[in-house]
Amino acid sequence: MKRLLTSVALLGACLPAFAESSAAEGYQLPTDTVLKVQVLIDKSISQGETVSHLLLKATGSETGATLPERCLLSADAEIDSGKLTLHVNRALCVEPNGHIFDGVMDAVVINNAGSQGISEPCVGSTCNKAVLQAGVDYRLKLQQSADIALVVNQTEQINIQRRNYNPDAASAQ
Repeated sequence: MKRLLTSVALLGACLPAFAESSAAEGYQLPTDTVLKVQVLIDKSISQGETVSHLLLKATGSETGATLPERCLLSADAEIDSGKLTLHVNRALCVEPNGHIFDGVMDAVVINNAGSQGISEPCVGSTCNKAVLQAGVDYRLKLQQSADIALVVNQTEQINIQRRNYNPDAASAQ
């Protein structure tokens, strides 16, 4: 729960990533969609270490896919076969109007040639350590289509009820 609350709080820190669009039912991303992402804070990863729940922010798309302005992606990172691999498994997005979108995503980091894994963040020729830096774009490719669906925002519903509450009408009953 703490991670979820932290994730939602960090959404406000994400810069707008995509053209403003509103999807009544959600956002569909087809297989092979390529997204640009950045880590929120610098992160070092050592050989044999797996980093779970690495938070990434979406900064754009190379394939025309659209997502809400503020999107956080959760990824697992590790060094495998001399390359850094990232596997994204979830997306949590918030539109400026308060609508929340959540969904499972299966995406991996790719290099400029389109192959899985990257060596640019590696330190040394054998890639025993890698450093992901905030502000640097990394490319993700969806392994299968993703449906980032609209979820009920309970806080938004309570605020709507509170704004529409009329004490005079309630006392007249």
